[in-house]
Amino acid sequence: MKSSPMPENNFSGKQVKFSVLQVGKFYPPYRGGMETYLFDLCQGLKERVKLEVLVANDSRRTIREEVDGVKVVRAGSFGKILATSLCPSFPRLLREHAADIVTVHHPNPLATLAYLKARPPGRLTVVYHSDIVKQKLTEIFYRPLLLKFIEQAERISVTSPHYIDGSPILRRFREKCVVIPIGIDLSLFEETEEIASRAREIRRTHGERTVLFIGRMTLYKGIEYLVKAMESVNGKLLVVGSGERFDALKMMVVSHGLEDRVALMSAVSRTDLLAYLRACSVFCLPSISRNEAFGIVQLEAMASSRPVVSSRLDTGITYSNLDGITGLVVPPGDPPALARALNRILDDPALAEEMGRRGRKRVEEEFTKEKMAERTFLMYREMLG
Repeated sequence: MKSSPMPENNFSGKQVKFSVLQVGKFYPPYRGGMETYLFDLCQGLKERVKLEVLVANDSRRTIREEVDGVKVVRAGSFGKILATSLCPSFPRLLREHAADIVTVHHPNPLATLAYLKARPPGRLTVVYHSDIVKQKLTEIFYRPLLLKFIEQAERISVTSPHYIDGSPILRRFREKCVVIPIGIDLSLFEETEEIASRAREIRRTHGERTVLFIGRMTLYKGIEYLVKAMESVNGKLLVVGSGERFDALKMMVVSHGLEDRVALMSAVSRTDLLAYLRACSVFCLPSISRNEAFGIVQLEAMASSRPVVSSRLDTGITYSNLDGITGLVVPPGDPPALARALNRILDDPALAEEMGRRGRKRVEEEFTKEKMAERTFLMYREMLG
């Protein structure tokens, strides 16, 4: 059975130059999600394997470029339908690469359909970031093709064992699953004097008892439940993000008379983002559905030595944030439970400091980009014998 973390070994002294084609979304860091994941993974693999990346372009022109030492092919696109790029050349480009290993990052209907059409040589692995949760109609028609595609895979990389248990797709292919958690670049979260100074300024402005939320303001994030919880929290909520729920949240804050307890900020700089993580007393991720497959922002808070309050979902959220150790876990969509957890941490600075210390240690031990690349390399190496 493969649904366990890869063993820890260091093969950095002995490079094995087989070829790998990564198929997903690829941009430099700070864009978040699959884009940052693939960028960091490639940085860890590029010296060990012959690596190329195939992605959809934003324009009709196919371009070939090198980004930080990684060869990237951006296939010309004629736009999107249901968030899926239309790239007629994708199957041909897949077939032309002839890599020893082809890794497709899911969800990616374009890559799934192109692979089934092209049947490129090389062994298939899938990085399964999440189920298709939101687009129910798309999932109904796409599911048979997805199952056919995953049947071709030799290994499925999954970011947490919890997600295997909660996914109707992954449960069918449990024997192929290998747990390779998402890793972040810890060097980005060191406290510089600039960040420390800005963090002190934030505390002077908003007080010493602050709750922080960072993320897209969309329905599954559950931010409304966090705002409601602040009616019973002795502290101030700082909300950083944008999205379709921003205006509704602003109205909710006013209608509940919470202007002095909730501050909404649509956008901040990268330096300010790191400063807010350092300045807050506790970070909160109140997501309410499996759309929140992992919650990388939790790792960023833990890397900043901050305790986390998050929702009890059968995803990577409760795999990274350990209840009672690195933070607290509460039922989703439950404002009173959120308020109790937040007050418990705010009222006990020693507990908050200890949880923050454990969180930082957990990231160092399990969730660095170097460990993510190492575990992926070991999986490839094992596949090829």
